[in-house]
Amino acid sequence: MITKQKIKYSILAILAGLFVWIIVSYFSAKFLITTNNLEFNDIVQINNRNVENIDFQTIDKYTISSWIIRNDTNRIIILLPGIKGNRLSQISRAEFYLKKGFSVLMPDLRGTGKSKGDFISFGWHERKDLLACVNGLSKLGFTKISVDGQSLGAATIIYSISDYSDYEFIILESCYDNISNAFKNRVTKYSLPYFVFKPVEFFTEQLIGVSKKELVPDELIKKVKCPILILAGDAENQIPIDETMKLYDSCGSNSKNIHIFKGAKHENFHDKFKSEFENVITNFIDSLSITN
Repeated sequence: MITKQKIKYSILAILAGLFVWIIVSYFSAKFLITTNNLEFNDIVQINNRNVENIDFQTIDKYTISSWIIRNDTNRIIILLPGIKGNRLSQISRAEFYLKKGFSVLMPDLRGTGKSKGDFISFGWHERKDLLACVNGLSKLGFTKISVDGQSLGAATIIYSISDYSDYEFIILESCYDNISNAFKNRVTKYSLPYFVFKPVEFFTEQLIGVSKKELVPDELIKKVKCPILILAGDAENQIPIDETMKLYDSCGSNSKNIHIFKGAKHENFHDKFKSEFENVITNFIDSLSITN
């Protein structure tokens, strides 16, 4: 027999469970966007070229700490790391691009490395960091600016396109197609119904101040008109190959290219597949007839 007391306790248990669910979801969202600042010693030289410290001020008043390595050219490439990464992860790439004749800019996006920030936003607010870099480099006399971004860094590039579309070329590595899929792909390992994670998704939107409806690289990539190379691994557990193909198919450039690394996961392709990576990039750049 169900008594009023049992009903009362059942209701209280349900309410307590809902309360715990909401609290856990909120702090899970907070964890997702946690910053990753790191102090480290500055490097003096890369490839026998001096490394200079340079800062850029964003439109929303964040200071983006960076290294610039100048080559004998007005052509420069900006290297953007993945989520919670920093410029240290880009050193081997910088060496490669310097050998290719580019000057190189290595920024720490907001909330990472030496650049302060309140939270990580999966590329959305980080686009302002990239735009500050582009504006600053233009003032320094660099007339041909390209960009290479990994994961969050790749999404950052696409989010910047609405404000700046004159990149000489773009290289996207392991870019998610939209934030909804990116989130789903990362929580499937927990073997729980997706609705369990809906509050996390909601709180994340509120904390970073942008709707998931705007976090859609697969839509925004339609605006890309410059040459672009999309890179991904066929064993990526966070970005299924069909989502990468959707990005490629949606891209608005008349000069779009794609390369899939066999056996590659969501990782640093230059570290794991150095020769293949450098050959692919070299062929792409050579096809554009890029010279100093």
